[in-house]
Amino acid sequence: MGFLDNFKQAMAAAKDAANNNIERQRAEKAAAETALRPQVNSQAKHAPRPQSRLPEGVVQANLMQMDPIPLGTNSNGQNVMVNISGVIRAKAMGVSSMDSNGQREEIKSIVRETLTRELSPQIDSMGNLKFLMLEANRLNKVVIAELNARGYEAAFTMPLIIRPQ
Repeated sequence: MGFLDNFKQAMAAAKDAANNNIERQRAEKAAAETALRPQVNSQAKHAPRPQSRLPEGVVQANLMQMDPIPLGTNSNGQNVMVNISGVIRAKAMGVSSMDSNGQREEIKSIVRETLTRELSPQIDSMGNLKFLMLEANRLNKVVIAELNARGYEAAFTMPLIIRPQ
């Protein structure tokens, strides 16, 4: 029985060594994660955060919530409507009396008005991907020019995307 007793003791010692090794690795991993986290003091935790990370006076208008724009009827007699998406950053060139929400809404209304006026009357081509991409590229320039004419220095963060509905 001496051999089996020695074998049992060796297995118990190996089990203890493996458990100690696992615990050591967990402790090292926890210490490494703690060291990687930035240390924040209690005052910084409760400090008010800025509303926007944009530069002073710049507003970002998201066009994805715009209502579809009606174009008319195609040759099949179906009403054609398009959804427009994109993101514009703009800054009033002069002093603006509106808050940022008011500026966003004004930018969206200018964009909608411009797109309603400038969208191509080629309704039957609205299913052609190449046509839609070229039209969106053309409209990007037109929208920026219109915003500049109305007192906003603007640029697209995400260009226009036209999708027929």
